[in-house]
Amino acid sequence: MKKISLSIALSASLFGEVSVFGAGDLDSKNPYGLSKTEKKIVENRDAIESLEKKDRKLDSDIDSLEGNIKALQSLINSVGKQNNEHRTKIDKLMEDLRENHLITEIKYKEIAENINSTKNKVKQSEVETKKSLNVKIEESFAHVNSVLEKQEKRIETIDKSIEKDFREIQKKLKTIQKNLEKISSEYVSQKQLDFLVNEFNTFKKTVIGEFENLAKTRDNYYDFSKHDNPDIFDEAERIFNLGQYKEAIRYFKHLISNHYRPATDNFFIGQSYYYLGEYELAITHFKESVSIYDKSSFMPTLLLHSAKSLENLGRKDEAKTFYTILKTQYSDSPESAKVP
Repeated sequence: MKKISLSIALSASLFGEVSVFGAGDLDSKNPYGLSKTEKKIVENRDAIESLEKKDRKLDSDIDSLEGNIKALQSLINSVGKQNNEHRTKIDKLMEDLRENHLITEIKYKEIAENINSTKNKVKQSEVETKKSLNVKIEESFAHVNSVLEKQEKRIETIDKSIEKDFREIQKKLKTIQKNLEKISSEYVSQKQLDFLVNEFNTFKKTVIGEFENLAKTRDNYYDFSKHDNPDIFDEAERIFNLGQYKEAIRYFKHLISNHYRPATDNFFIGQSYYYLGEYELAITHFKESVSIYDKSSFMPTLLLHSAKSLENLGRKDEAKTFYTILKTQYSDSPESAKVP
């Protein structure tokens, strides 16, 4: 009995010492010095805690699944509702299509009938239009030919009239000249001679005026609208070469308004004014020509006549500049040899 008590006392003393260092503490994070029973208790406790964690996770997953199921159920209900609405719409569309098909068939027949009717009308209209056009074309040709014949006759009449008037004027001029010679030979007084000279000059102006009017009357028959630009240009150049500078200016200005060879047109207008002694206008058109195109074949002539025009206007320093350009840039040209 004493041995047992001593043993128990020793055990208690021993366990009391060990517990001081945490041995046998089931609540410790890492317990040690446990008996088999205590180890089992710790294992069971850990297993229970693990199960509790899994249970809590399962509860959370179940809650999440329930939420998803509710959302899916709501979506299914919405889809079902939309399907019902779509079915209703499809049924209505099918009904409308059936009705429209019937209407379309009816309209198709009407359209086909209208197309056939229109085709027949178009064919008939084409036949009538062709007949009408042929008649109008023939009438137009006949009218044009008639007008041309009348025009030619009028021009012939004017030509004959001009020739006749010219011959009569020549006769009158010869008669006056003879009278003047006779008067001079008979030593008429200075007063009588002055009177006759004045009469002659008046008559001369009248004759020249009549000739200019006749020329204008004849030239007015040249209808620009009936000629293309190249033909008008050729005619303008022909008139220029005949020395009819005022009339040539009119032709070249018309070509400028048509935007046909404006650099060349301005050159010829400048030339016309140069020969008419209107040097300021000549320079204006020479400048316009160069501003449009400065590589033309007529550049030497343009520079020479520009310089001479400036000299005639008393602008000699400017004229020298043109002469210098002509000598340096166009030294091989015939115009360069004419530089003073």
